Amino acid sequence: MNINFFRKIVYDFYYMLFLFTDRKKNPVEKNEIAEKFLEYNNRIVEKELQNREIKKTLILLPHCVQKYVCPYKVTSDIENCRNCGQCVISDLLQLKKEYPVEIKIATGGTLARKHIKETRPNLVIAVACKRDLMSGIHDAFPVKVIGVFNKILNEPCVNTTVSIEEIRKVLKNFYKI
Repeated sequence: MNINFFRKIVYDFYYMLFLFTDRKKNPVEKNEIAEKFLEYNNRIVEKELQNREIKKTLILLPHCVQKYVCPYKVTSDIENCRNCGQCVISDLLQLKKEYPVEIKIATGGTLARKHIKETRPNLVIAVACKRDLMSGIHDAFPVKVIGVFNKILNEPCVNTTVSIEEIRKVLKNFYKI
């Protein structure tokens, strides 16, 4: 049997366990199942890609990393950012200058899958909240996705952020620049 078959069973198990344990939790609360799944997934993806040349990387972001009141919406084109520094978009654009990556903003799972299908990357670095990241990695399988949880500052889906250093660390691992 194919190794992907067994890994898909593990993914399904983690996903069902996550859904069961996360039903009544506040989105800001920690979920150890989600963290263990992400750790497992990222370790497997890094191991599978460690000696391969990565030609195309897609950084997939939720729209909520942009400041909610910003008049320059980046959902259709991240280059609309004016680099004001009030959110992490300008930092992400700097990463785009340093590494050969494409950055897309998704307003939901359907658009995220569309970006993956159109870009056809060797690697996806996906940023999202627990629930969206868990379901996104599960749905995208067998696409190689490294997940990074976003940080919810006040409320879900509004003015979240992400650790640029965490994304940079993943990129450094694959691109020896």
